[in-house]
Amino acid sequence: MNHKWTSEEQEIVRRDYQGTNASAEHIARHLGVTKHAVKGQVQKMGISFHPDRKGWTAEEEERLSELITKFPPYLVAKKMKRGLNSVVVKSKRMGLSRRARDGWFTKREVANILGVDHKWVQSRIDNKALKASYHNGCKPQKNGGACWHIEQKGLYDFIRRYPDELVGRNVDMIQIVEILAGIQL
Repeated sequence: MNHKWTSEEQEIVRRDYQGTNASAEHIARHLGVTKHAVKGQVQKMGISFHPDRKGWTAEEEERLSELITKFPPYLVAKKMKRGLNSVVVKSKRMGLSRRARDGWFTKREVANILGVDHKWVQSRIDNKALKASYHNGCKPQKNGGACWHIEQKGLYDFIRRYPDELVGRNVDMIQIVEILAGIQL
C-alpha cells in the first residue's frame, strides 16, 4: 500500500534529509514508513543530494526560461549541459510552463485532451488518422527524449473526421471547443 504523504511529513523530509542512508532511516523511523518510501519521496520532491550538484545562476535561469518554451526538456538539458531532472525540476520551481508553444501539441498533451492513453494516440498516428511529425527533426524513441509534433489543425481535422472515437466523459471539453472554434492555443 502506498503511503499518502502529508505536507507536514514532506516538510520533515525537506528539513531532515541530509543525502545519507542514515538520515533516510531516521526519517523513516520517525514517520513510521520504510527507508525506500523516504528515498522515493526525496526523489519525487527533487531534493536528493549529489556531490557534483551545482546551483543555478541568474543567467542560467534566464536562458532556461527562454529555451523551455521552444524545445523539449531533454534538448534544453543538452544545450545547457545540465541533467534532464535538473531542468524539469528547476522549470517547475520557477513556475515556467513547458506548454507555451504556438499551435501544436505533444502526443501526451493530445492524449490528455482526448481523454485517452498515449498508446491510443500513437496508433492513430501510425495509421495516419492523426497527422503528426517529428519535433525538431528528432524521431521519438521509446525511452522518451524527442516528441511528436501535432499541429492544432491536424488535431482539428482528426476531431472533425472521427468524433465517434471521443468518449465524452474523458475529454477536455474546453480545449476541444477551443480547437474546433479555431482559438489559437
